[in-house]
Amino acid sequence: MKRLLLLFILILSSSIANAQWVQKTSCKKSSAKITNEAIESMANLEYLPAMGMAKSALLLDPECGSAQLVLAAISSPNPNWGSQKSKLLAINVSKLSAEEKAWYGFLMTPQADRPKAAKSAVTKHPDSPLINLLATTPSDFSTYKTFASKFPKQASASYNMMSYAYLRGDFGEPNKEMAMDYVKRSQQMHDGPNSYDSMAEHYASMGDYQKAFEIQLKAVDFARFGSPYWKLARLYFAKVNQDDLTRQLMKNHKEVQDAITNRDYKAYSKFEHPDINHMVGDSNLSPFYQFNKASFEEVLPIDWNRFDLDNMYVNYSPDMKTAVLTFCATGSYILKYTGEEVGYSTRASSVWVNTDLGWKIMHSSWAPNQDEIGIPK
Repeated sequence: MKRLLLLFILILSSSIANAQWVQKTSCKKSSAKITNEAIESMANLEYLPAMGMAKSALLLDPECGSAQLVLAAISSPNPNWGSQKSKLLAINVSKLSAEEKAWYGFLMTPQADRPKAAKSAVTKHPDSPLINLLATTPSDFSTYKTFASKFPKQASASYNMMSYAYLRGDFGEPNKEMAMDYVKRSQQMHDGPNSYDSMAEHYASMGDYQKAFEIQLKAVDFARFGSPYWKLARLYFAKVNQDDLTRQLMKNHKEVQDAITNRDYKAYSKFEHPDINHMVGDSNLSPFYQFNKASFEEVLPIDWNRFDLDNMYVNYSPDMKTAVLTFCATGSYILKYTGEEVGYSTRASSVWVNTDLGWKIMHSSWAPNQDEIGIPK
């Protein structure tokens, strides 16, 4: 099995031909080609493909310094739980090329000092695309323009970042056409998911969620299982279908209220999260309480004649995972201990969250309308 895997890797290494990122490397020729592809993916923020490529290169050449440095570079530098430093310390620095040593030194430098370290490394290796990449930063988008001008064959990642700069107006007035032109340039140079993710994000920022969703699925398509691009695909889908979602949430809430009024726990339980309690603040200003199976079994001092909801509105959080419903409730109830009928009029709100189990109600709050009556104490 291992021989078959190595054969596949060798075939792969002979078929890839991205422009060279490291001019002089410690890697063997076959592993150097694969590592170059790993760096290309890393530059485009596609860390999972980069990791796979780097590990493949190390199967061919366990001493390939650039592959080891890719794995360190895409790991977390967090001193408490990140593995970047331990991976760096495992590298035999004496076997690294000069460029690789400069990269190693940059990664060993504390985060706050890395901009200075990058500039120093560029001074020593001005013709190295990889070392120059270290000096690019989102805090100064002109660094990507400089890199793309100097290294046009490795400019895919820089073109992608420049598209954001044009969209935001970092290079003058915001320019949607230039933003789309540059993200397309990125796609033409590098066949990977990140540029599609960026293009979808651009369409979303313009309010075209249908197009954003269609493009985001192209990013997901590169690896649908466990894809980091699913999150935004779901967001864009929710935005496209927001009107339908709003109608469904209004329907859900009316079903919840009917279940509560009719003391029907089975109907209510469809919208109850198994691990998070539905907290309620009633209009009689009594302490907050939970809605659960036990509360449905309690004997109430009132019987409802009528309970109607109207003037419902739904507002969403930016990620479309939380919804706040506001509405009015009117009706009447009978006090069991007197037989008196009492009119009911409140304004209220409820909070719903989108979970893996569907939309679930988390919180409700009720308050009497001015000069009106809510639930008695």
